[in-house]
Amino acid sequence: MAKAKKYEGLFSIPAQDGNFTSAIGRLGDAELEEFLAELTAREIDEHCHKGRIKAVGKEIKTRSANSKEIIAVVKKDKEIIEADNIFGDGMAYELDRMENEIRFYQDQAGSALLEMGKRLIRIKAHEMHGDFMASLERLGIAARTAQYAMLAARKFSNAPALAHLETAKMKVLTVLADDDVEALEKGGEVNGKNLDAISAMSYREVCEYARKTSDALKKEKDTRKKDRETQEAAIAQKERKINELDQQLRYRQPPTKEQLALAELQKLNEPYTFCLARINAGIREAYNLVREAEKIKGVNLQQISEWLRAYP
Repeated sequence: MAKAKKYEGLFSIPAQDGNFTSAIGRLGDAELEEFLAELTAREIDEHCHKGRIKAVGKEIKTRSANSKEIIAVVKKDKEIIEADNIFGDGMAYELDRMENEIRFYQDQAGSALLEMGKRLIRIKAHEMHGDFMASLERLGIAARTAQYAMLAARKFSNAPALAHLETAKMKVLTVLADDDVEALEKGGEVNGKNLDAISAMSYREVCEYARKTSDALKKEKDTRKKDRETQEAAIAQKERKINELDQQLRYRQPPTKEQLALAELQKLNEPYTFCLARINAGIREAYNLVREAEKIKGVNLQQISEWLRAYP
């Protein structure tokens, strides 16, 4: 009844009347939903509110669409701030300047892909999708090339040594894990190759190297996942046995010393299992290091043996 009195004046105003449209526009979202529910209930008996129901539904739909637009604008603003803070140059964003600078870096070697990628990231953050694609078309950059450039910028911006690689090789190496990129940047080796060796390789060789490195990483992840699942299954089985033992002990009066000792012993199953897992992982890693040592150019068996004896 309270709802009926609240909206009583609106039940008799035609939906096409401007006063009706204005009145429902002043209602809050919750009030609008309540009014729609009341209209729907009355329509069952009175059969004269279809126009009003349609008008109220349209108002609700419009408000919902506006809310989505607001969310999209907020998300876009956040993307702009992030892109300007990370990849900006201290100057205000200008689309023409970004495109002219990209044209300059397209003609440069070495860090061109990274610099182009940084600017594409900013354009993508500031412009709508259609405008971003139009910018790529004006620049003559394929969408796939743009994706490679932006990925390279995110992946190699903190690795200046890798920025001296050829553009084609850098694109291929975007498949490397972040840890591997950091290792190469610091002069280390990844899958038996350092940065100098990769620079000397042909494009085809780099592609094969990247594929094998990516496959090895996937295999290692799969192995770790399988080991973790095996450990979890073993722990679950031990816990079931502990629970069964607890049930048995609960109904025995009194439990023997041996049973109590066994119950305490079972509590060590989980840490013992994890300890064995760490040992197995260490053995596997040590084995891989020995394999790497054997691949060192010029190394002989005696050197390997002495090296192993030095670290018992």
